[in-house]
Amino acid sequence: MTMAALMLAVGLFQPAPCDLKDVPADFERKHGVECGWVSVPRDPGQVGTRTLRRWTARIRASGTAEPDPVLYVNGGPGIATVDSVLPALSDSKTLPMLRANRDIILFDQRGSGRSEERMCPDLGKQMAAVADLGLEPAAEDERNRALFVQCRAELDAQGIDLDAYTTRATVADMEVLRQAFGAPQWNLAAVSYGTLVALDAMRTHPASVRSAILNSPFPPNSIAWAEQATSTAEAYRAIGRACSAQPTCARRFGDVETKLAETLARLDRTPLPDGERRITGRLFASALWPVAVQSSLLKYVPLAIDRAHAGDAEAIKGLVRSFASGNAFGENSRAQGLAIACHESGRTRELYARARALYPALVSAAPDDAWDRLCAAYRPGYADPSFFAPVASAIPTLMYAGGLDPAVPVADAYQALRFLDKATVVEVPDAAHAPMGRDDCTRSIAAAFLADPQRAPDLACMATRETMAFALDGLAELYAPPGK
Repeated sequence: MTMAALMLAVGLFQPAPCDLKDVPADFERKHGVECGWVSVPRDPGQVGTRTLRRWTARIRASGTAEPDPVLYVNGGPGIATVDSVLPALSDSKTLPMLRANRDIILFDQRGSGRSEERMCPDLGKQMAAVADLGLEPAAEDERNRALFVQCRAELDAQGIDLDAYTTRATVADMEVLRQAFGAPQWNLAAVSYGTLVALDAMRTHPASVRSAILNSPFPPNSIAWAEQATSTAEAYRAIGRACSAQPTCARRFGDVETKLAETLARLDRTPLPDGERRITGRLFASALWPVAVQSSLLKYVPLAIDRAHAGDAEAIKGLVRSFASGNAFGENSRAQGLAIACHESGRTRELYARARALYPALVSAAPDDAWDRLCAAYRPGYADPSFFAPVASAIPTLMYAGGLDPAVPVADAYQALRFLDKATVVEVPDAAHAPMGRDDCTRSIAAAFLADPQRAPDLACMATRETMAFALDGLAELYAPPGK
């Protein structure tokens, strides 16, 4: 390809069939979906060098479209966004709100989903196989470290440069996408890790952003991004308090936090066999976390803990089969995710030691430096210190924080708020992660904000909304069939 042709290809949308799985034949036409590729420079800002393709989709507005679309920035990192979000169009209540008068743009971040480059695609399955062995935490971590060392060797042999995988590289890709879709500005709707991307975009490309909705914000100066054991333990304690405040939940389940601690300890002492899998406390905890982190499933957490504590083997097995794969939120590239997380989380040894001192019954007995040793072997070095500085911005911003969120503490939203001149925090006390779509009230606040970001949000409905009641049965509805 000539240099002129190469430069022309960068930043152009090239349509392609969506090829979605498990959707009706007329899905794309019915929902106004267009998929395609956009090429970006592998090295941000260096047009004329090697390019990488980004897999993208546009969901057309259901009404008259405003010129500023919504860019959905997914979390993870590493989740296949397009293939996990598009099928939700049929049942979602949040996506119709976002697309009422604006197109929605989706994209797979570099190294995830269908976007290039494909990085160690079997790594997730290999890690799941290690988890199934029921090893002691230190031994399991060493096995995983060896897998990432092997992955790094494969990437080096393929010429894949991990320095091209950063939050800031994703932000640079977003600017190319904005131009490819002809948007003078857009509105960022970001969730979880994606809020870190959005905040950096607000800092580095403020003229491109009309407004930002940060659904469970991870500001760059947050320590929750580096170490989540503390926020997870604190969330289970908060869930226990919330259960105690509901008489039916309190009578049925009692002390949820103590039951969880006893269950984890029992399974670590005597793993539960499930075919070739041995379910340890650590593996059970890895399955319970995706249930606790989703606001729509949070209501089942006390019930799941109670059944496991009672020794209900089928309940434990069902939960692990359904949620311990690491793909509970969509196909997940472990190699891409760790490349970014290692680079931007910083050292964690002291934080993990503190978490275990505070919550010894709920924090894994892994070595304090397990994460640091893993990153030193796979992606050593950290982002420039300026990346971790708080983001200051006058862009209108709406932030949602869940009071029972095991991934991001409410304090992180206020950490971000301090330097955002036009920001509002919506606390949702009975929700977990990403609570913007929790109910009609939380969605209506976002809809009004998107229509007029300069207007102060009206949060009056938060005082009258119906709060979540913990489930007393129905746990089996969550389970995947054996073998899935």
